[in-house]
Amino acid sequence: MKIKPYSKLNLSNMSLLKNLIILFIIFFVSCVESPKKEIQESNSSPSIEGFWKRTGMVQYVNGVAVDTMFYADGDLDPPGKDFVQMKAFLDGNIFWIMNNQNPASPWKGSMGGYGKYKKEADSITEFMSHATGDMAAYLKSLKDEQNSSTIPFKFGYSLTDKNYIQKGGANEEGISSAEFYEKMPSLRKSKLDGVWKRSYEITFVNGVAVDTTSVPSDVILDVKIIKDGYFIFQVDRTKLAGDDPTKPEFGGTGAFGEVEYSKGNMNEYSQFASGNWLLDTLPRSIVGYVGVKFYDDDTFIQITKDTLDQNLAGRGVVYRRIK
Repeated sequence: MKIKPYSKLNLSNMSLLKNLIILFIIFFVSCVESPKKEIQESNSSPSIEGFWKRTGMVQYVNGVAVDTMFYADGDLDPPGKDFVQMKAFLDGNIFWIMNNQNPASPWKGSMGGYGKYKKEADSITEFMSHATGDMAAYLKSLKDEQNSSTIPFKFGYSLTDKNYIQKGGANEEGISSAEFYEKMPSLRKSKLDGVWKRSYEITFVNGVAVDTTSVPSDVILDVKIIKDGYFIFQVDRTKLAGDDPTKPEFGGTGAFGEVEYSKGNMNEYSQFASGNWLLDTLPRSIVGYVGVKFYDDDTFIQITKDTLDQNLAGRGVVYRRIK
């Protein structure tokens, strides 16, 4: 059999083959890189938005965690095994409230706060503007000292999908402590999820609106967050009290609990409270029934009622979404 020598056609074919190999390598690399990009995007930073329950403290020495203590284990007394603090972040808003009542305080319910927050790569700053209970008096003193309407509290932090660690500053010996939080599981979603501010009050008699009163924010600030089946509300009445801490209304009112919403009916299960409301009970043991009507996606009215079957009657509160 004769063996044909290479021809120009053969060389051309080899060149074509070489080009095809190069194209295949480029295509293969691009196919490999695409999933890698998708993985990087799916592993983006965990979100801080949602409800967090403080369950313990972490001790650091020279920036290294050396001990974690949990309230449920009795490691921290005071405040003890039954201590609960909740924090909630959403749309740039920060809420917190705890159940640590103070019998020596003029407002024997516990305390809480509301403000805005800014999250950066290595720090989070809470710009607190309003508070209830003892925090209201403390915040007022800081505002007076700094001649400011908000007080910044800056922390270091560590964040995963399940845990949030809020780190304080270290002392001269390099020892510091941090609050340890666990993410609350999502119970349910609803149209009510968001941050809301009371704008009006409407009085009903026999189901008929008879009076409407606007609620100026510079006198009373009533804000509420609802997300994943939980709520916190804070009602700051310090201005109504004339900024006088000796008056009972100065302490305001707040609460945390679970919430359900379906077909115009909302059930609020308040668990513990702050300010002038002395409440600290088991989850879902106390329920308040309200009717809800949306005017649009960003405005609704809730009207207090005794049972879900009762006609709308009583106190109506109009909330608008804080964006």
